[in-house]
Amino acid sequence: MGNSIHQNIVAAVTTMLCVGPPAVIATEAHSYLQAKNFLYAGGFWQDGELTVESRRGDAGLASIELDNLGVNREYASWMIDYHRRVSNRWKISASIYRYSDGRLGQRLKEDIVWEGQDFSAGIDVGVDWKIDTLIIDAMYTVKRADNFELALGGGIHALNTELVIRGQGVINGGDIVSQGSGETARGSLVVPLPNLRATGFYALNKKWSAQATLGWLSLSIDEYDGSFKYAHLRGQYQISDTLGLSLGYQLVEIDVEEQIRLGSRRFDMSFQGVTAALTFAF
Repeated sequence: MGNSIHQNIVAAVTTMLCVGPPAVIATEAHSYLQAKNFLYAGGFWQDGELTVESRRGDAGLASIELDNLGVNREYASWMIDYHRRVSNRWKISASIYRYSDGRLGQRLKEDIVWEGQDFSAGIDVGVDWKIDTLIIDAMYTVKRADNFELALGGGIHALNTELVIRGQGVINGGDIVSQGSGETARGSLVVPLPNLRATGFYALNKKWSAQATLGWLSLSIDEYDGSFKYAHLRGQYQISDTLGLSLGYQLVEIDVEEQIRLGSRRFDMSFQGVTAALTFAF
């Protein structure tokens, strides 16, 4: 069922980008196509699957599904997207996304090893994870009409990932004692890495419109290897020429492996869910 939804969303986004919408009679250009600046600020309510793997020396591969440690599969987070038109064909865009969650007081049902630390069954663990992404793109409009725009582009991005697992336990009902903690290096991919983006905008009339976005970000450099892919389909209602309301659906897949001393760690994450935002054209 989930894969079918993913395929349908990606197919819808791809169709809109490649084929374009059916022609309509447009009286004048939509405010999205006229404004120099456009800001999208909102959040998403998503369901996620998060698996992390760690290998250190001869300890073998440790694989953990974070929802087994009490991290919610469903969570809310936020995003901001901005673009400025610098000419009829070119615009500069910047986006910030955050994915994060955490959980305290989850009792382990079995022994696990993470980052060289042993966590025994029966202890309480706390988990915190976070992914911050900053994307800057130059977009070129390859097709434009009073009610439609197709833009392709690329640029650079930075990614920050963090995962912390802490544990403590009770011995014979006595005092709580610390059992140590396992933690990813708080590494950031802050060097310029390439990304590609395609966006399509279609206005049914001055009030209603739709937008589709496909994106790919490289996460391969030095000790890192992987990618960040996303698809976002959303509808928008204009309250006024400046203010609008947006509702959509987004898919995200992140797969990155990091080579570390005497081993490696890997993040395999996928998210999908509803997005909602206010939009400002000015």
